[in-house]
Amino acid sequence: LGPLPPSPQWDSPPHWPGCPTGLIADGACIRCPNLDCPSRLERAILYWCRKLGMDGIGEKLAEQLCSTGLVEGLADLYRLEDREEELLALDRMAEKSASNILEELNSSRSMTLSSFISALGLPRIGPEIASLVCSEVNTLEEIISMTEDRDNAVKRLVSIDRIGETVANLLLDGISSRREEILDLYSHIEITEEITASSDGPLSGSSFCITGSLSRPRKEIPLSIKSAGGKVVWSVSGRLDYLVAGGAAGSKLDKATRLDVRVLPAADLEKSIGGGI
Repeated sequence: LGPLPPSPQWDSPPHWPGCPTGLIADGACIRCPNLDCPSRLERAILYWCRKLGMDGIGEKLAEQLCSTGLVEGLADLYRLEDREEELLALDRMAEKSASNILEELNSSRSMTLSSFISALGLPRIGPEIASLVCSEVNTLEEIISMTEDRDNAVKRLVSIDRIGETVANLLLDGISSRREEILDLYSHIEITEEITASSDGPLSGSSFCITGSLSRPRKEIPLSIKSAGGKVVWSVSGRLDYLVAGGAAGSKLDKATRLDVRVLPAADLEKSIGGGI
């Protein structure tokens, strides 16, 4: 075999639109180091909403929220209920759409600490790593205090199975650099007890994703599924077993249909929990 062909060359932009800070190389990726970068905030909003199962805030709306100054940090999402008139003034924003967005935001005010940490979008800190960390650390205050004693914090974190020094430092760096923003967001969130999925139950071995408007508070449904042995995920893929669909299910329902994922009406979930699927 001959030598490998040279890697393709491409020109990266000097910075993201609307941000004067130059991009930097981070392994195989480029990123903006400016925590106040408008494009970075838009992506953080989308990541937060997707991780928590909120479909109402898409790219265009995230861009409008940032460009108009309605949202300057994730915590501002939860202040929108006090600025409903300004929300309604956005382009193509109808009263029903605004109401649905505010309802979704209110339904996401309660979550476990691991869900909170993973939805922040810290580099390489996804749901699995967040759950591992929260098996050792029980409160956000404790995690924040760990950033003030780095050496001991790293030792404590690497004692957790599957967490190494690189991930431990990424977590501590991410929390430390966004401390005030995270605390502001935390003040709007109720942290609930971590739920460990039962090894046995009528839903054991099945994965569920939840979408659409529901008759029960959204936070209750994942707890019910996990207590019955099921696994809750936040995105639709070909590996998903069931999509629990309420009213106005939207893009997740479309994707589930394309992938032949079984759709379970939200009204039928209690019957499934009681007797299995």
